[in-house]
Amino acid sequence: MATRGTAMFLENHNIPNIVVNKVSLGRPHVIDAIKNNEVHLIINTGSGGETTRDGYHIRRAAIKFNIPYTTTISGANAICKGIAALNRKKLSVKCIQEYI
Repeated sequence: MATRGTAMFLENHNIPNIVVNKVSLGRPHVIDAIKNNEVHLIINTGSGGETTRDGYHIRRAAIKFNIPYTTTISGANAICKGIAALNRKKLSVKCIQEYI
């Protein structure tokens, strides 16, 4: 799920997605999708006037609905690497001394 500009970028790279409105473009919008449990991870890297206001509402909704989010590309990259690592190997617990 992506807003219009990101959706075009993803489509141009053969990544299927669903277009959702920015908050400032009217309903139904991304906050509605969050409330409807259609969003499980948020990557919001926008900047500038309306985008900043929309980002504020998105971050608040992420916190309210307990959805992980990041606001940077490096954060998104780290999340993707973490998910990939979890898919490769079961998570286990070690005491800190085992790492030394």
